[in-house]
Amino acid sequence: MKRRHLKKQISFVCADLLAECLAVQQAHPNIPQADLENVVGSILLMEDDFISRISHVDKRQVKPFFTQLEDDLSVCTNQIIDHIFHLV
Repeated sequence: MKRRHLKKQISFVCADLLAECLAVQQAHPNIPQADLENVVGSILLMEDDFISRISHVDKRQVKPFFTQLEDDLSVCTNQIIDHIFHLV
């Protein structure tokens, strides 16, 4: 998989998470703004972190690097989803 394609996929995942935050905010307007901003901030930090990690790959360990990256992305995404649903 090309790095550019992977970066786009990460951006799409983060955009979906941000859209979910907006949907939760619209459905539940009583959620504190600070809590919502914390989740949005963590999504943006996650996107920056993963995209920067893709840009700095050790050429001797490409396959294990991307396997670990996918695992880390899955874990972070699930954690953020949990945070979003705990807002409600």
